[in-house]
Amino acid sequence: MNKNILLLLLVLILGGCADEVEFNNPAMQANFEGDSWRATSFAGDIDFGGFIFEGRRGTEVLQIITENDTRGTFELTPESVSKAIFRDAEGIIYSTKNLPDPEITIYPPEGVIVVDDIDNAEPKRVTGTFRFTAFSEDGLRSVNFINGVFFKVSLLGGLQELPD
Repeated sequence: MNKNILLLLLVLILGGCADEVEFNNPAMQANFEGDSWRATSFAGDIDFGGFIFEGRRGTEVLQIITENDTRGTFELTPESVSKAIFRDAEGIIYSTKNLPDPEITIYPPEGVIVVDDIDNAEPKRVTGTFRFTAFSEDGLRSVNFINGVFFKVSLLGGLQELPD
């Protein structure tokens, strides 16, 4: 009886050492205005020497654009080449290039894109994080994305930058 229990424990212990399967699905998501926002479709491109990542959810479009196509941290300010653009379901476009109306806030748009990894798959896939506050063209409305992630987004090409 003791031999059977010992054998069973040995099988359980050795069986637990098997390779674990991980499911790492590509994604583009963030916390948007306090709610979860997850793109139903997404892609990446290299355009004008930088990355452009685009996620879509219904009629909403989120684009994050870097000034070059390397790993690194890209600040999002009205003066920077890198930027974030969001078109909401009503067609209003928000950009980190737009300044707020001074009667709304004196704080300028800000944010960051961090490109953590560029793998050598075919097509190449890019992983990173982002956060930003952006304003409408008139500066009266704003959107806020935090805890944003783009995970293994494929560089498929063919993306067009939204007007900001």
